[in-house]
Amino acid sequence: MWKWIRIPKAIALLAFLLPWVTVSCSGQEVVSASGFGMALGRFSSQLPMATNGASPSGSINLWLILGLAAIVAGLVVSFRAPGRRSTLIIIGTSVAALALIWLGTMRLTKANLLREAAKRSGSGSFENTMDQAAAAMIRIDWHFGFWLSIAGLVVALGMAWLVHSGRGAAVEAALRDILSSRGANPAPPTDQPVPTLTCSACGKRYSGETRFCPDDGTALS
Repeated sequence: MWKWIRIPKAIALLAFLLPWVTVSCSGQEVVSASGFGMALGRFSSQLPMATNGASPSGSINLWLILGLAAIVAGLVVSFRAPGRRSTLIIIGTSVAALALIWLGTMRLTKANLLREAAKRSGSGSFENTMDQAAAAMIRIDWHFGFWLSIAGLVVALGMAWLVHSGRGAAVEAALRDILSSRGANPAPPTDQPVPTLTCSACGKRYSGETRFCPDDGTALS
């Protein structure tokens, strides 16, 4: 199972290239970003003032940068020979990457935006009140790339734990047995003989579901 851990790790890394999040307001898309875009502060914007569809003013997300580094470190270790230390590193980097991604994305939630808008509106100014009203109309959608990265890290974490606990070989063998049994051709059905019944009066034999002799009406047995 050890050699397969690199697959979910690689998927978690490549998922950063896919769309992660879209922020819309009143049904109109405002900004969107991939995982790498969020890490580097590059958001694709639909606003008229955006230049070439991108906003270069975003700040680098240090948490996501560190999360990427943890994924890469775990992926590199997965190419080494399996061992107790290697599995512990895979487990540690997977947990660290999950925690860092959570820290890097927790700010981009509607509840957090409303909380920040409420703090700004405490001064009672018209602009801050409008900010709070705009935040209430914001919708944040997390896309396939984000969930794929999370799923890849969770799968890699589970596989590394199985290898570390010594159950990896048994689980892999069980999965192979299940796949081989599903792929095997089912045995052809055996031909069942058709039951026949005999008329006690005339001695004729009949097959099928006939229960009485067609000639004399005697019950067949």
